[in-house]
Amino acid sequence: MASLDVICVGHLVYDIRDYVEKFPQPDKTAFLRRPPAISAGGSAANAALNSVRLGHPAGLVSNVGDDAHGRFLLAELAREGIHSPHVKLVKGGRTGLSIVLIDKDGEVMVVEDTGCVDEKRRLPADYIASARWVHLSGCAYDWMLKTAKAARKGGKPLSVDPGRAASRLGMEKLAPVLERTDLLILNRKELLALSGSSAIEEVRKLSKEFDCSVVLKTGHGPAVCSASGAAPFEVPPFNAPEVVDTIGAGDAFDAGVICGKLEGKALYEAVRMGHACAAAKVMHAGAQSMPKREVVKKRFRFK
Repeated sequence: MASLDVICVGHLVYDIRDYVEKFPQPDKTAFLRRPPAISAGGSAANAALNSVRLGHPAGLVSNVGDDAHGRFLLAELAREGIHSPHVKLVKGGRTGLSIVLIDKDGEVMVVEDTGCVDEKRRLPADYIASARWVHLSGCAYDWMLKTAKAARKGGKPLSVDPGRAASRLGMEKLAPVLERTDLLILNRKELLALSGSSAIEEVRKLSKEFDCSVVLKTGHGPAVCSASGAAPFEVPPFNAPEVVDTIGAGDAFDAGVICGKLEGKALYEAVRMGHACAAAKVMHAGAQSMPKREVVKKRFRFK
């Protein structure tokens, strides 16, 4: 079995990116300002790739369809050095696909076809627990629960970024996952969906209730953090001199925080590393365009 620092569980999808002058409106035509592009995407796949680029070997547990898009994605994983024996090629399945529109300010709109990404399967519990760290992004509830159980049984730290869909399940439904979580990373909309409030105090409450570290992403503003219910503190971001594309910035942030913790950094410094990764990512087009560690560190100094 490969010796991996991080195993990410969740979605791998085929991204089609269209860079538009402005977002389309009913009965209006939106024009491209540059040629369309394709690449791998999906939160779990993005986090795995970014971890590799930060110098931490990573594996991925996902589903793709037995189609041209799925085979393209498997080739991309191999090219990037992501360990992928547990990316399942679903016979007769349709690979998940995202059509991503990016405007002049780098903001995005996404149309998703989930395809077979959440199709039920036997998750490789021993494989998941073999890494030094397990990262879980929003996916089917069954996948989330089984991953959390595998990480806890193996004694491995678990980070969770629930995303929009999983956050809408609410606190009661997600409690069995959160009770096994060491690091919860979410944004304001996800905090509201999960807890019923987007107030900063909810960060401390979640941290205390589930005895974990909580990091609230606020976009361009400072991240708000709490560890084991302690008073929240802020971590200022780095400012990117140019914003090309914000898709995947949250996943770059997640990878930075996770790799920072793997390297023994305190939560504050790990989040600073996450900010640096996110700032470096938005300067480049595509969800998987974060540069390698040496480039990120040269532009945005972090410890």
